[in-house]
Amino acid sequence: MKILTAHPRLFKEDELIDSHISFGPYIRYIKEKAARTTGARASYFSEIVRHFESDPALLQPLEKDTDISRYQEYLDLITATVFPVTIDDTKDIYGIGAPFRFAIFYYSEQFRQLFTDNGHELMAIPKGVSEEKAKKDKKAWMYKLILERWYGLPINYDNELTHSIIHPETGVQRYIKLVIDPRFIDVKVKGELPKLDCDRICTGDFKLQDLGDLERLIPLDSFSLEGFAIWTIKDVTQEHVVNGMKNLVLNIGKDNELKTYVKARDYLKTMVGRPDISLHMIPFIKVNNKSVLDNAYVAQSIIFANARNDAERNSLNEQLLEFLDSNPQPLVLTEVNRQTVELYPFLRYLPLQGIKSFILCPIQHENTLLGMLEIASTTDEVLDWEMLARLQPSYAVGTLLLRRSMELASERINEVIKEQYTALQPAVEWKFTEAAWEYLHTPKEQQKDIGNILFEGVYPLYGAVDIRNSSVERGSAIRDDLREQLQLIQNTFRQINGDLNLPLLEELQFKNNRMLNSMQDSLFAEDEVKINEFLDHEIAPIFRHLYDSESELKPLLHHYFEKIDKNTGHVYHHRREYEESLQKINSAVNKYYEKEKDELQKSYPCYFEKYRTDGVEYNIYIGQSIAPDRKFDNMYLRNLRLWQLTSMATIARITHELEPKLKIPLQTTQLILAHNNPIDISFRKDERRFDVEGAYNIRYEIMKKRIDKVRVQATKERLTQPGKIAIVYSYGREAEEYRKYIEFLQNKNILLPEVEMLDLEELQGISGLKAIRLSVNFEGIVKT
Repeated sequence: MKILTAHPRLFKEDELIDSHISFGPYIRYIKEKAARTTGARASYFSEIVRHFESDPALLQPLEKDTDISRYQEYLDLITATVFPVTIDDTKDIYGIGAPFRFAIFYYSEQFRQLFTDNGHELMAIPKGVSEEKAKKDKKAWMYKLILERWYGLPINYDNELTHSIIHPETGVQRYIKLVIDPRFIDVKVKGELPKLDCDRICTGDFKLQDLGDLERLIPLDSFSLEGFAIWTIKDVTQEHVVNGMKNLVLNIGKDNELKTYVKARDYLKTMVGRPDISLHMIPFIKVNNKSVLDNAYVAQSIIFANARNDAERNSLNEQLLEFLDSNPQPLVLTEVNRQTVELYPFLRYLPLQGIKSFILCPIQHENTLLGMLEIASTTDEVLDWEMLARLQPSYAVGTLLLRRSMELASERINEVIKEQYTALQPAVEWKFTEAAWEYLHTPKEQQKDIGNILFEGVYPLYGAVDIRNSSVERGSAIRDDLREQLQLIQNTFRQINGDLNLPLLEELQFKNNRMLNSMQDSLFAEDEVKINEFLDHEIAPIFRHLYDSESELKPLLHHYFEKIDKNTGHVYHHRREYEESLQKINSAVNKYYEKEKDELQKSYPCYFEKYRTDGVEYNIYIGQSIAPDRKFDNMYLRNLRLWQLTSMATIARITHELEPKLKIPLQTTQLILAHNNPIDISFRKDERRFDVEGAYNIRYEIMKKRIDKVRVQATKERLTQPGKIAIVYSYGREAEEYRKYIEFLQNKNILLPEVEMLDLEELQGISGLKAIRLSVNFEGIVKT
């Protein structure tokens, strides 16, 4: 029997370690088996040992140029003990090879047919695996053996290699796993065993181990191998297909969805072992809980293939869904004929395609129909229930694939909505969804801009939680950071002074001192720009150069660099304290509104839009056009206004309780704009938000933008004050409604008895505004 080897150029590293065929490990193994067993088996094993030991040459490693065919009878004994008696040389796949080397000296006929290109040269590299990967796996296999045998390290690493083959009898692609068993291999050390730094090897995943490190720590030429390896093969087509489809689910996206289904089709055809069949998996897409046809999938479907127009396809789809709804079990037709078409009219086009047998398998999850699997054959070899049984292991992952397609369909619709509009809330999303679907299924040559999205006759509610004197506090933080950094630079220069003869440093020191002395309690924008330019373009490069070039200055400059922020290059802790304080307030406010937003939808759907300024502002719109399927009543509007006042009191209490925990004691003000008249809003695609529609409603939008800094007419003080809620209104009837809510909340001790009725100064383009100002009761604050 000729030894099968890989091409000489592929595995030159075979010579990295001495490797010899030897029967010694096998003989020792059989001796141990004989000692542990009794009766006929013990006699059988003892006879094998005696037979091998009768030839002393077999107890020593064989030379590499030994003619292995001289030992055929001994090889037959090995196969008789290692492989089951039921193996068939022409059908089963097995072999015996030299340690580490791709050299197989005893093998079955099926092994030779599958693993050689020409019957002589071994295909050592699996299909789809790079030469570099095969070499790395081979070397990792060797190190796993050494680490386990000599260092007692259990290595969790798969020694098995997967090959893709075409079955010689069926012509079907199959996947087989090659297992190389090293139990009959001795690993011997030449001289002293290399020491191992366990910290570098014992932790982490061995698959990610740098083999270069191992080669430096444990050179392969420090070891030798004696014995032989057992090569066995098992069919893992089913496992490979399921894993492959799992990867398809993980990697499917909008750019590769159709290609993914083509690959899934090929996987399933491999699993059933029938390359002649037509097989398609079709997802059922829904828009607003209504089934729709996706043209990309319909074009591949067997059922819809010959439909002449959209109307006919929709008719077939309705018949199909009606049938599947009442018959959720697979439909297996071993013969397609005229009677088939009469019983199942949605299959009317199968005979035109020459289909002789057909399977329709609905795919469901939790009583939801996700899609279907179509299998058709035009040959006399019928399709039956056995084929579905072969596909059963892939059912769960097929379900995941269909669910992912439904998600992708929703994502595509949302992408259109976001591209044309913005991120949407459920209360109004239905209208955008309908518009997006119409846009997607309009021929490209006819596609224009999506029409305007308009909600008529909605009632607006506006509120703002602002940070008191936020601009002043931010300016103070910037000024304190810059002053501290200039002082730090001043101290650094003083300690450098005299160590270096560089007049430039004196000039920089003078400039720094001048900037520091000129800083006032307030900092103008142009002064801030000048100081930042000085720090970034003059101080930073000089200090960095001195740090790198003057070793005696390193400790001093290291102290400087430790005091500044690594990302900005500036002292930043005052600004960070301000930003952290601001963030804590806004996080608390946002957290409250996020929770309340969902609760508000339970009474009646409304559009709730909040956005970030220094604080948090929001718009709420409610009305019949927001939820046309539900009857609107002013009761829901009054409920929202009461909630608005209550929530402002709650926000004031939350931020007041938070104030002692802040590094910068920031305070909030609360503002509400009352507006009784309904307005129209439309979506502005340029700004991707809702805005008022029509000249009559513009006054409301102007008021929103200008009332935040409005002053009281009599005292000229700011209307908004910490610990208070200001309600701005235009008409007396608006104040009357809110007085009812105020009395209710005063009775609940949420608001204090004091109520201020104020006239406001005129704003540009707006006059006659009034306000109610209320004080929040901070007694018995709810902990945040």
